[in-house]
Amino acid sequence: MNTNRPVLWILPLLFGLLGCGTQTVDSNVDSTCFASCVGYECGGDGCGGTCGTCSPGLTCNAGLCQIGTPDDSEDVTTWDVSGLGDSYVAPEIEDPEADSDDDGIKDGEDNCPFDYNPAQLNFDNDPGGDSCDPDDDNDGVPDEFDCNPKDASMGEQGIEICDGLDNDCDGSIDEDADGCIPLYEDQDGDNYGVLGTQICACPGATPNRAVKYGDCNDLHTEVNPGAAEICDDIDNDCDGNTDEGCDADGDGWCNDLLPIVGTPAVCVHGPGDCYDSSPAAFPGAYEDPGDGIDNDCDGIVDEAIECPGPCTGHTTDAYLCALEMCFDSGTLSNPNFYSPTGDSISTAWAAVSHFGSASNDLTPQGGTSYALLATGPATGTFHSEDLSGYGTANDPYSSDSYETHDNVEFRVTLTAPSQALGFSIDYVFMSEEYEEFIGSSFNDKFYIFLTAPNTTNNQKTIINFTDCSSPNSYHDFVDPDTGKKQCYIAINTAYSEPCPNAPTNISGTGFECGFADENHGSSTGWLVTSWPIEPNETFDLVFHIHDTSDGIYDSLVVLDNFHWLSTPFTPGTSSHSD
Repeated sequence: MNTNRPVLWILPLLFGLLGCGTQTVDSNVDSTCFASCVGYECGGDGCGGTCGTCSPGLTCNAGLCQIGTPDDSEDVTTWDVSGLGDSYVAPEIEDPEADSDDDGIKDGEDNCPFDYNPAQLNFDNDPGGDSCDPDDDNDGVPDEFDCNPKDASMGEQGIEICDGLDNDCDGSIDEDADGCIPLYEDQDGDNYGVLGTQICACPGATPNRAVKYGDCNDLHTEVNPGAAEICDDIDNDCDGNTDEGCDADGDGWCNDLLPIVGTPAVCVHGPGDCYDSSPAAFPGAYEDPGDGIDNDCDGIVDEAIECPGPCTGHTTDAYLCALEMCFDSGTLSNPNFYSPTGDSISTAWAAVSHFGSASNDLTPQGGTSYALLATGPATGTFHSEDLSGYGTANDPYSSDSYETHDNVEFRVTLTAPSQALGFSIDYVFMSEEYEEFIGSSFNDKFYIFLTAPNTTNNQKTIINFTDCSSPNSYHDFVDPDTGKKQCYIAINTAYSEPCPNAPTNISGTGFECGFADENHGSSTGWLVTSWPIEPNETFDLVFHIHDTSDGIYDSLVVLDNFHWLSTPFTPGTSSHSD
């Protein structure tokens, strides 16, 4: 701030403030003029005389001898009054007992002996009272030009600071103050302003201003960078994204931990997603046992599928229950048993709680029971019986021309849930043809046929196959992608377990190694086949088993744990031991 200000009060304004001091009066001056040098060390006395001169090196500034240089710019005499301080100079008193100003106080005791001041007010407690002190607050600005002569922080010489005062006496408070900070326009009062609207101001001095910025909607108190994102079609936290986190897995259901206002576009199906990291979880979803997720958001993880039961016996409902196919009529239809060879198959299937010895490895994989499908009697221990009917049929999926016998099928039509990506079934294939017929065409088989309008283009397709146990002796087809020889599930697959030390214990079934003959019997162990299906696709699924080339040396498959898959998986057939 420029400290050289016009001192318009130098001569006339202070004349007569106090009684006369030491002065020299020119004899030519009008005798009626009242000369005064009270408070002056130098300069004129107002009547043509002088109050003195300053020592070499000092300049007379406003009646005082100080270091400084007169400024004659703009035809106005201005002076550097920095450091002026208290400009009061005590006058000479001729008679201390006199009362020159008739204020009732003797001149020798009066702090302004020549100015009427009975109250003897003296703000700065210097020798001169307020009535005759030209600068009551000693701030270097004469009272005449000080907007608050009783506050040294305020005056034309003052520097504006953040204190709520008009320090420079320009009529504005805290403008461009020393210590100001950027404040941003905040119309909604949420303590976040709009970037680009900042001014340098003192905190609290300017209404509707905030220290923080980034508000993207300054008319909405719940929209700012500090707000929590909720599901309402609004970018609540001003990060440039709307309703992020509301449906992280993209299944159209919104996270049940976030508030939802109205019907935001991201929540197509509504709120309630209890596990928003997986599209397989939402209210009413199919529970996928074993995936570790509460798919249906009922508060229970991987709860077992409850079928009405009973789940054992010789009824279609028991068979469906043993497979965990407990679906309503909108999902499952037309379950039936059928023999393409016209055989009597009433004994070739059953739903049981366990097959064979209780200590073997055939514990149910889902629920409390499983289904049996065989080319002879499904239960018991004798497995070399030709079913009555004696029909035969060609096998279009075999690489040889041998006829099939004792064909037995379980067929059902299913509709996949809306979140399904596929389905899965666990099973064990076992046969009396193990293991001397491996590599030959005496090769009983178990097929899983899938016919779906989109997934298989309505083509009847076998979905359970794997590597061959002896590919140079026998194979069913060559994989066009890998060039590998492949076999459908039968004794010729690579998963066949050789005797006498087969890894999977199937004791008590009549198919175990050495039961009827040391060279007869074994199994694949537990396998699982998983296959893709489109959501809401209606398809036919057929479980088929048959004898090849003869009707004896029966085979059997244990079927269990059918379930929908709603998370990504690798299609194909694998062993539980993989």
